Amino acid sequence: MARTALLFFLSGALIAGAWLRIETGATSIRDVALMLGLASIPAVAVAVGARRLVVAGLGLAVTVAACAEVFHTPLTDARPGGKHDFFGPVLGSFRDGFLNFYDTTLPFRRSDFPLMHADVLLAILGFSLAAGLLIAARRPIGAAVVLVVGVGWPTTLVPGSRPLLVGALARAGVLAVLFLLRSGTHPARGLVQAVAVALVLVAVAAAASTSSSVAKGAFLTWQRWDPYDQPDDPVGVSYVWNSHYKGIHFPKKKTTVLKIKTEGPKRNLYWRATTLDDYTGTGWQESLDLNTEARSNQIDADTAALLPPVARSASSWIKQDVTVEALKDNHLIASAQPMRWSPPSDATFQDESGDIVVLTRSLQRDQSYTVWSYAPQPTPKELGRAGTDYPAAIERYLEVIQTAAVPKFGTPNRDLLMTVFFNARFDGDPLMQANRPLYDVAKQVVEGTTNPYAAAAALEAWFRDPSLGGFIYDEQPPVPAANEPALVQFVTETKRGYCQHFAGAMALMLRYLGIPARVAAGFTSGSYDADSHEWTVTDHEAHDWVEVYFPGWGWIPFDPTPGRGTLDARYSSTSPEFSGAEFNALVGEGGRGNPTLNALIRKEARPGLEESGIGNSRGAGAVGVVRDKGPSIVVLALLVLAVAALAVVLLKTIRRSLRFAARDPRDLAGACRRDLMAYLADQGVEVAPSATLAELGQLVERYFAVDAGPFVRAATVARFGPPDETPFALARARRELRRVRRDMRNRITVVSRVRGALSLRSLAV
Repeated sequence: MARTALLFFLSGALIAGAWLRIETGATSIRDVALMLGLASIPAVAVAVGARRLVVAGLGLAVTVAACAEVFHTPLTDARPGGKHDFFGPVLGSFRDGFLNFYDTTLPFRRSDFPLMHADVLLAILGFSLAAGLLIAARRPIGAAVVLVVGVGWPTTLVPGSRPLLVGALARAGVLAVLFLLRSGTHPARGLVQAVAVALVLVAVAAAASTSSSVAKGAFLTWQRWDPYDQPDDPVGVSYVWNSHYKGIHFPKKKTTVLKIKTEGPKRNLYWRATTLDDYTGTGWQESLDLNTEARSNQIDADTAALLPPVARSASSWIKQDVTVEALKDNHLIASAQPMRWSPPSDATFQDESGDIVVLTRSLQRDQSYTVWSYAPQPTPKELGRAGTDYPAAIERYLEVIQTAAVPKFGTPNRDLLMTVFFNARFDGDPLMQANRPLYDVAKQVVEGTTNPYAAAAALEAWFRDPSLGGFIYDEQPPVPAANEPALVQFVTETKRGYCQHFAGAMALMLRYLGIPARVAAGFTSGSYDADSHEWTVTDHEAHDWVEVYFPGWGWIPFDPTPGRGTLDARYSSTSPEFSGAEFNALVGEGGRGNPTLNALIRKEARPGLEESGIGNSRGAGAVGVVRDKGPSIVVLALLVLAVAALAVVLLKTIRRSLRFAARDPRDLAGACRRDLMAYLADQGVEVAPSATLAELGQLVERYFAVDAGPFVRAATVARFGPPDETPFALARARRELRRVRRDMRNRITVVSRVRGALSLRSLAV
């Protein structure tokens, strides 16, 4: 027993130390100790000679307990009945944590990735449990293999600064296992010689591995294998910004499409591919006015008239070095308001004033380019004072449907002018009248605002906060009706949609209010590596948002979609730095009764708190987010059901084995009675707890037409007969019990068999 304990904790310490090396931050000794303590329980059971079913039950129990601890899911949720759900959240969290390893640079910060940390703790539990069971069962080869894998796996992921030391310790652990578990009754004999040999072997191996003539590269660089998001083929994401509003399915396989390296402090920028400038009455569309095809090493934006003088200074630009990983598209991606491009070498392109660049051919893997963008960080006060002195080039962004422009925000008698717009100028236009409800709703939401910024912030919050507008993110919303614009149906009826709906509706409502706006399409920020200052962007970050024009600032992004990425902008209600007190100064007296404006006024700034959503991290999101109801959810649900069913069957098998664990023949005869009662209960037969053997036989004959008389007679003798007849009667009773159960199974349907196998009624017998 002492050897088992020594080797278990030696192996556990090596495994835990290896796995904790792939994390950074303060280590919770309590969590590691708890995992090792739980893993030791089945090993102790093996060491004391417990039956296999008991060990299996203990292994399942400690695994469930560990999952409940690391994923913070109450064990009480594992009980049947009601609305409890344990296995679903646990399996989903484990899956998300596992997949995050392929989206995150190692070592990772445990406070930033709690699900990855939970999976690390489960890895410590799993490898320690396997090693402990094999050690207790005196299986030295198996235990050594588990130790090598348990230590080697994380070490190859993050070699660290002293990989040779880790390898030497692992080798010493393997030698200790092989030596102390060798056959013989006196393993301590020869201990000094064994230690000396082990030290020599470890020293020779470490010295040899430092020699360039001996040490070689890995035969298989398996660390780069990615079972989930290996970008085998470039993927397109234009389906995210094609305005059909019929639903989207993000691919089950998550693919890295871009790597973007930036300079300076971290900023959660959105990466824009194009803009949708025109609303047709049924959807938004890309309407680019591209220059002739050209080839150049530099593209300078021709948008100076729309931007402040400071935008012309290179010191105010943000440099982005973009590398294409697997994106099937011909738009160059960059942060909004690009000022200068250094396009891919030997690439021909067309551009729209240097703001949008489109290649003649699709982007290629490993293609790289550089772009410098002007991305200001205005305050709510600054945007509130921006005014409405729009350049002539911006007036097209006040057109609500094709060329139908509306008066700009703040125009005197604007309400009257809009009445004339709808009731006189476009009285007979079915598309304009069909979209009119969007104007009516927008006017109500922003009532009391005195400047375009306050109106934009109010609409953004109204869409994004379920308690205000009642909207829910849903990638498979109701199909749009044929006789009603999809965005009108979304805002006034269904209130369920994805980024196309939210961005399209907000942009159009802003235009109806006389505020220049458009839909931007591209990607949310992605995941950030602070060491390399690099963003990793996947196809799951594809997104639509809104850009609003402010004189003196240019196009400023707003994101109305619930649960998506968070903008690095204190003016946005999505930002932790948004201040309700600062916003309050921009609201007129007439807006004090507006619930949306009041909600924004009550918001308190939370500097330093970074929020994330589905756009930036798998599994994160906001309240009211409905996930894609595609095949992946169905598969996960079936997996959860299968695991739950297996757990029920295993629990019932353990319970039945414990029922027959007694040695006294009369107790075993009673176990035969309870076993038959349990089978009947699982088939829905009401059985009184005090039912006699004769009464059980009558129930079997009544409901299943099976002759239970021989079993009843044999079990009665075994239970109440003379002691010398009990053993023979017990053997016959158990044989007859098996026959009765077999005959009953043959007389019921497959559905009844499955229902009986999954029934929990027998656990109460």
